[in-house]
Amino acid sequence: MSGQRMPAANETRYLSTLQMMRAEVQLRDFQRWMGIRRLQDPDHATHSLLTECFGDLAPKPFRLITPRHGTKGVLYGYGTANSTALREQTRICADPLQIRVIPADRIDTKPMPTAWRSGQRIGFETRIRPVVRQSRRGANPKAGERDVFVVEADQHPPDGMNRSREAVYTDWLGNQLERLGGARLDPEQTKLVSFRRKHAIYQLRGPSSEGPEAIMRGVITITHSDSFAHLLARGVGRHRAYGYGMLLLRPQRRR
Repeated sequence: MSGQRMPAANETRYLSTLQMMRAEVQLRDFQRWMGIRRLQDPDHATHSLLTECFGDLAPKPFRLITPRHGTKGVLYGYGTANSTALREQTRICADPLQIRVIPADRIDTKPMPTAWRSGQRIGFETRIRPVVRQSRRGANPKAGERDVFVVEADQHPPDGMNRSREAVYTDWLGNQLERLGGARLDPEQTKLVSFRRKHAIYQLRGPSSEGPEAIMRGVITITHSDSFAHLLARGVGRHRAYGYGMLLLRPQRRR
């Protein structure tokens, strides 16, 4: 088919079911590599590192989890390549410092299920950037990407906003899942675990954009097997190439 890249013969053995990757990240070497490359944003740096080490096999979406105190982080991601393919790619393409950041022998994968049961309830955690794009037409001073909570608050008079940030973000996440298909959010079982404002810099020496970063945990109900598999592989919301939107699945916890 014209315009569509077909896998090479030596790649087809790796392109099977969706794979979940787990890799250790040596944080001191990661910070050293960021300094050498003059990268300021860890999300941008992780995106660049994965692209340079793995190329087309780089997992997306992904999530880097780092402890407050410690020297090792954990990188999770969804992709089509298994651990053998990823290790081979890093040994060929990664430079010596990048190999120290993500050691090849610390890369593991597992195949995700190829079929999901409709009606199954499952827990999840996701890091999201709950924003909406507003038109730049005219003289709108608030155009561009904006926090959905701030947008809703602007529609109310001072002290008239009666919905919490958690409620607004839960609605945003539920709408995202409804639009993408495959799963339905249980709002009663969904919580805002953490929130902060974060400056993102996705271009070298480029301008920063300030926005929300939220960690949400909750329960979803699978509504369609193939659509849910696509949802996992795609992720939720914007900035998925920079560590947002990955659905980490976990057993459902009863209250």
